[in-house]
Amino acid sequence: MSELSQYEQGFGSFRIGEMTLALPMKSVREVVPFHPLMALPCPHPWIKGGLDLRGVTIPVLDLECLLNRPGHQYTPGCILLIAHENHLLGLIADQVKALFFANPAAMHTVSSEDTIGSIFAGSLMNSELNQLVQVLSTQALFDLPGLPKTEDPEPHRQSLELQTSNEDTALNTRTPLMLMQSMSTLFAVNPKDIETTVVNPVLLPGEYAGGFYKGNLNYREQTIPAIDLASYLGLGTNKQLQRATQQAFVIRIEGNPLALLIDRVLDIVHVPHNSVIPLPCFGLPKANQLEGALPCNVFSKEDPHSQRGPQYFVLSCPRISEDQELIELASILAKASATAQLDFENQQGKTALGLDRLMVYRLGTEFSTPIEQVREVLPYRADIEIFERGNSMLGMLTHRNESIPVFDLAQWLGAERQSLSHESSILVVNAHGSTIGFAVTSLTAIENAQWEPHVPVLGEQRQLLHGRLKTTQRLAQIGEDKHQRMVEVIDLQQQVLLILDQFGLAVPTAIEAVAAPVVDPIGHSQHAAH
Repeated sequence: MSELSQYEQGFGSFRIGEMTLALPMKSVREVVPFHPLMALPCPHPWIKGGLDLRGVTIPVLDLECLLNRPGHQYTPGCILLIAHENHLLGLIADQVKALFFANPAAMHTVSSEDTIGSIFAGSLMNSELNQLVQVLSTQALFDLPGLPKTEDPEPHRQSLELQTSNEDTALNTRTPLMLMQSMSTLFAVNPKDIETTVVNPVLLPGEYAGGFYKGNLNYREQTIPAIDLASYLGLGTNKQLQRATQQAFVIRIEGNPLALLIDRVLDIVHVPHNSVIPLPCFGLPKANQLEGALPCNVFSKEDPHSQRGPQYFVLSCPRISEDQELIELASILAKASATAQLDFENQQGKTALGLDRLMVYRLGTEFSTPIEQVREVLPYRADIEIFERGNSMLGMLTHRNESIPVFDLAQWLGAERQSLSHESSILVVNAHGSTIGFAVTSLTAIENAQWEPHVPVLGEQRQLLHGRLKTTQRLAQIGEDKHQRMVEVIDLQQQVLLILDQFGLAVPTAIEAVAAPVVDPIGHSQHAAH
């Protein structure tokens, strides 16, 4: 790099709608998940409200509204907190992307006499991605007329960074680090080693999920593996494994993307390059995946980072990328996504024939449900169970500002209550104006149905359940070669309707043709011979 420090040449990029924008890293204070905003007495529609951050109200600005561009759904997203001259401001963003380095002198500047147009300082080339990025002017943002300004409650953080940056300019000794927390453990990573961050990631079931491999994420039209960072490194406490993951960051493993799940990003800081100290060669399960430790006493006593714990473990993304187990996992998912893309036209043909893509799960044995019926999959939590075991309704959970009743699916279908654990999941279904969760023992896979016959139910198998006689059942053939098998398909939207009917909330004519599947009490579905 030139005589400018990394601190001076760092830019944080983020996405809003179709725009990829950037801000100088010296202006970015931290990134927080998007939260509901409080109303502010401000007449400007582009001030969407205030963010309560550690007891301080930060005004939050919507750039698309400011620019009078068509609005888009930015939730779930994140909020970038930027600092300037001892004041703070929040910017709504869809996604935080990678940190990149460029000489500010290489910027192609633009000028505008319009106050709003002047927020664009110019464009810079992100050479790593070969992408032209529009850079915002922090000064112009804070100069917007009528902008409410909040004083920075921690002004020492910016002044200290600016001071040390000026002192280190000639020696170029400042290194950026993204601080984060996973379980009870603190971590740090060089932002240039990651591709992007993901806020509020929605986990999809993975066929081989288990241990630190928690499932998959949809990322840029590709299915990628999601790894719990603390579990992978053997750090953190097991009692916290059922927490709800709030964020993730994506790295490349031999060219294939892989997501590392964390609780939250705390901040992006710049520290002297010699701040990271060596770790002992014993005691840590995967010490070779770490660069070392960043002592918390690197920060001033007034800085909250100094109070979080003894140290931050600094990740070595290059060494993590050499882990053969992760290489194989990322490669398997990448090949599966490529195969799925190649088979797209064939799958379109199957869809035209009425065949489904199925989420397969266990209730003693395997069952399935069309994947489009499942709004999302949540981890099971034992503390939601508040009713006696004779009641198929387990209790309630709160998710996305909604109280959702949760039923034991096996018990609702006539079998015994399942033995649910941290490996279990809740399938959230929204139908007929209601949202209901169905607990299942475990998720197995996502499969394409190859054949979906409706077969009659005869003799004693015609069981009466919830006041209705089961006369037919729907099966699906899934799997390939020796793994080919028949599973029963359960229409969970119909089950929502039956639940509403049981509580007198359904329209009688809507449930006339609904027949409830029946599960054998010993855990075997009533399959026809095949």
